Amino acid sequence: MHQNKKFNIKKSLITKAVVSALTLSSFAATAEEEQSTEATAAELDIITVTAQKRVQNVMEVPITVGAVSADTIEETGSITLSDIDKFIPGFEFDDGNMTQAGITMRGISSPNISVGGDPSSASFYDDIYMPRAAQNVIFSDMGRVEVLKGPQGTLFGRNAAMGVVNMVPNSPTEDFEGFVKGTFGTDELQRYEGMVNVPLTDSFYMRANALWNMQGGIVDNVADPAWNDEVDTWDLGERDHKAGRLSFLWEMSSATDFQLSYDFDDLAQAPPMAIGLSEYAYNGGQDIFGDKAANDVRNGIESRDMHAVTFKMNHAFSDEWSMKYVASYRAWETEAKQDEDGTADARRYLDTNNIEDSNIFYTELQVNYVSDRINAVTGFSYSKEDVSQTTELNVTSDTIATLVTGELNSAIDGVVQAGVAGQLGLDINTATQEQLDAAASAAFGPDVTFQSAVAAIKDIQGIEEMEHMWNPDEWSGTINALDAAAPELGLVNSLLGLFDQLGIPHGGAITPELVAATGNLTYDAISTQVPALVGSPNYYMPEVFGPGFGGLWYQETVSNTGDFTNWGVFADVDFAITDKWNVIGGIRYSNDNKKFTWDIPLNSFATVPVNSLIAAQGLPPIPIENLLLPEQYFALKPFGGVMAAEDSWDKITGRLVTSYKLNDDEMIFASYSTGYKSGGYDSLDPQLDANGVPQAFDPEDTANFELGYKAVLWEQVVANISGYYLQLSNQQVSVSSKEPGDTAAVPRIISIDRDLTGFEFDLRWMATDSLTLGVITEIRSTDSHFPEYYNSTGDLIEAQTTSSNAALNYTLTLDFMPDFGVGTTNFHMDYVFQENTNASNPGLEDYLLAIPEYFVDRQDLNMRLSWANDDDNIEIGLWGKNLLDKDYLTGGGGLAASELGTPVGRINRGLEAGIDLKYSF
Repeated sequence: MHQNKKFNIKKSLITKAVVSALTLSSFAATAEEEQSTEATAAELDIITVTAQKRVQNVMEVPITVGAVSADTIEETGSITLSDIDKFIPGFEFDDGNMTQAGITMRGISSPNISVGGDPSSASFYDDIYMPRAAQNVIFSDMGRVEVLKGPQGTLFGRNAAMGVVNMVPNSPTEDFEGFVKGTFGTDELQRYEGMVNVPLTDSFYMRANALWNMQGGIVDNVADPAWNDEVDTWDLGERDHKAGRLSFLWEMSSATDFQLSYDFDDLAQAPPMAIGLSEYAYNGGQDIFGDKAANDVRNGIESRDMHAVTFKMNHAFSDEWSMKYVASYRAWETEAKQDEDGTADARRYLDTNNIEDSNIFYTELQVNYVSDRINAVTGFSYSKEDVSQTTELNVTSDTIATLVTGELNSAIDGVVQAGVAGQLGLDINTATQEQLDAAASAAFGPDVTFQSAVAAIKDIQGIEEMEHMWNPDEWSGTINALDAAAPELGLVNSLLGLFDQLGIPHGGAITPELVAATGNLTYDAISTQVPALVGSPNYYMPEVFGPGFGGLWYQETVSNTGDFTNWGVFADVDFAITDKWNVIGGIRYSNDNKKFTWDIPLNSFATVPVNSLIAAQGLPPIPIENLLLPEQYFALKPFGGVMAAEDSWDKITGRLVTSYKLNDDEMIFASYSTGYKSGGYDSLDPQLDANGVPQAFDPEDTANFELGYKAVLWEQVVANISGYYLQLSNQQVSVSSKEPGDTAAVPRIISIDRDLTGFEFDLRWMATDSLTLGVITEIRSTDSHFPEYYNSTGDLIEAQTTSSNAALNYTLTLDFMPDFGVGTTNFHMDYVFQENTNASNPGLEDYLLAIPEYFVDRQDLNMRLSWANDDDNIEIGLWGKNLLDKDYLTGGGGLAASELGTPVGRINRGLEAGIDLKYSF
């Protein structure tokens, strides 16, 4: 495990695998394989890592790093980061939406809704930075995954404020080898994987691999909307993901090699699930974990078409000096059109679509120097990203009528409130709630509040709240009540008098039958009266239209473009003061520039409804203004337009580290490091200042103090323990928010300051030659300083400071490799416990508080039993996931929750089981 000691590693495959699991998984990053110095586990004198961008003994890496090896990936059937996060304390990965997945590092998540922003933790694949929609790649022939925790701004630069996830695919080698593998299981799982490595010459090698993962849904989608007659309607949770890689390595000499790789990724599967939690959902939303649901999203899909070309060169100038150069171009097109209401109710239909067409060029040069006491690296990096995104909000005209109904109810209620306040001698616009309640109590009795007085007046006048204005019973009742109260409400004239002028016989009252018989006419008439009701300068309100316009589509869009550049220079020096004591100093300068635009056209429905009464007078139509997007959009450019903004940020980050070897098997370290994530723009909310100029949100800054202990004790126990205190400023968090004047809630970015204190433990015990036990856990306390903001139901959440402890999360692992004398048998088991902390979230909406399933702790038990023959070319595996068959509500809320009363959630898969077959050659 270190330069002066060599483990007595047995030649058996069993012991090799155990030792590999101990060293690679616990200590972190295994080395990037240097082709000229490849060795088997039995031949290694030292374990080398590249977590600090230079080849080092793992015992000399004074940072907290967790990793998952290729063996662990295979033994657990993992194909994405969300499958392996349980093996690394303080790390979580949420891929409920594959194209907008999110990393959580030490409790700090990275929202990916806005293309104008960046994640707080950086992702790298094959040494190349991966932005937002590109970062969640499938594990096809993956060599290992490394997770570096804490600020990594010095060596990794861009957006590594909380840490780095580094995915390392296997490179071509000089050996001929390959495999084919098939996995089959519940929910119609089919997974096919293959790899072939071919030495084309003595110095030129090729490696090709591909993986195709298909799985059926977990909930039958019983919705059968007419608009999907010519396309398939996905069951909830269906998967279809393909990926592959072709790589060539040319060893020009013992000092120089070139590698050229091409990657593709093809995703086309069901959109993120939306289990309806409302009374309008399938079965009244009563059975969250039922086998049926209704998602009527039109042409719903989640897709990604991604391609990348990567060039890498390594060259050794001498024994002391070497260099590495990488360059890559990656392009992707994504679409995520998903149901937001979880129902098949056309009057509550809302879907969103995120369409992205982006690309990034990334390059980095690093130069390394190694001597007896100095190990140094310096270099520069540059990236240029061109982003293009269109966000759609799609509803039916029936849904628009639902939203307008709510506005009418509010407008009528507001007029009644103004009338009651006037009777009490107060102005509704200036009086406080205390004054209104006091006046109502004095006028009507000691137990009467102002709101109860308003309710009583509405009851006397027969004004009832409408659920939908196209309901003839509700609409006729509202017309009759408004007519009776016309003088008090300030209407131009009697509504029944207006119907007299139109020649509509009514007999003194509007009946539901009359409303139905006259189609749009009563609605056209009322729309001419609403301006007086709400105090609008318009001569009619086009938003009030009749059922004759039902079944049409209404769309609002925001189109964004971005031109982002980042460059940085860095230097990092590791100096050995003595054979046991090392000091590291590093510094980096980063510079970011972002140009961003918003294009907000008028909605697609603007001039569709035609008011027959207005048209008969020859008056010009008034377009329907955008109803869903924030009103800030129209401060400068009514009915849409293009806005542009540009800003730059720069930062110097660094680190100071010291480490000390207590003995050959134990090391302690202490570090101070800083990180940085550039500022950016909210793609759905320009956040205009007082002059109507779009504002960027501030950069994130982190500062981290860390103490660590690494040891191999008694040649059996591997310990990796760390403690830290981290300060985070301006964390950019996306919340669903409905500000005053908004018709519906939209995602918005707010900034939060946090102070974190935590401890992380990763302990592995090789109890016998065939049995290894492990425990992975963390302890964390967080103080969060929230600004005031409006939640999704429009309630103002006051600025506050909250304190919380990390959930009780832990993973227990067991690997048992008994020697039966025939082939190799391996049994893997892991048990994961995650305490639910949803109850501590500030601003939690009432509808979530009413769902007990939203607050249940999570328990997962997973196993795999495999056998390989003596030649190690045939392997059979039996596996099971979620063997406790637990059901969980893994998310709740949604954009339709507040205005349409239709919250949605996500659920997990139940028990899964299957078999895999592998043939190697």
